[in-house]
Amino acid sequence: MDVKDIMRKNKLKRASYVQSNKENKKELSGKLKYARNLITRTLITIILVLGSIIYTNISAKNKSLYKKYVLENSLSFTKINNIYHDLFGEVDVIKKSASDDEAVNKTSFNFRNIEAVGNSFKVEVSQGEAVDVITSGIVVFNGEKDDLGNTIIVQGNDGVDIWYSGLTDVNAKIYDYVESSSILGVASSDNIYLTFNKNQEYLSYDEYFKEI
Repeated sequence: MDVKDIMRKNKLKRASYVQSNKENKKELSGKLKYARNLITRTLITIILVLGSIIYTNISAKNKSLYKKYVLENSLSFTKINNIYHDLFGEVDVIKKSASDDEAVNKTSFNFRNIEAVGNSFKVEVSQGEAVDVITSGIVVFNGEKDDLGNTIIVQGNDGVDIWYSGLTDVNAKIYDYVESSSILGVASSDNIYLTFNKNQEYLSYDEYFKEI
């Protein structure tokens, strides 16, 4: 082996070492950034929880106001999420891909018929069919609604609350951020119910889809 070959091999080794160091530093920097954001999020959560406890324990009036405006009404989590995203970056997103035989489209799922029932819309689907999120947003409710049964409410990035009723095997928890086309759950029967609410006013199915 001549001198040129030795020099060339040493040069390649140095280049490989430098590249490896750069990748390690980048990975470490990413981990440190994630750790800082995680600590900040945890501290903010603790402050908010403690603040709420202190506020509601000051007086019965405060407790009543907190219940009225925080627990009983749907806060504008869309605005809160946008501020949070600007400060700390993207929140964790639940996103599952449907299997090859599950059609996913703009209107979230395939249906054969839709009819108005009160302020909601009964959608005919197949029992066990995957139902995905129509518009990205935050889950602000997961529980029972009169005449609708188990209901998940997603407050969309467009400011519209979409109620999904009649689902089982729900993939999201309260205050999770869910993306459009990610699977929310499966239909528990041959019908599910959709409700569209914006600024405490109910929208028709056509009105909502004209907006998007």
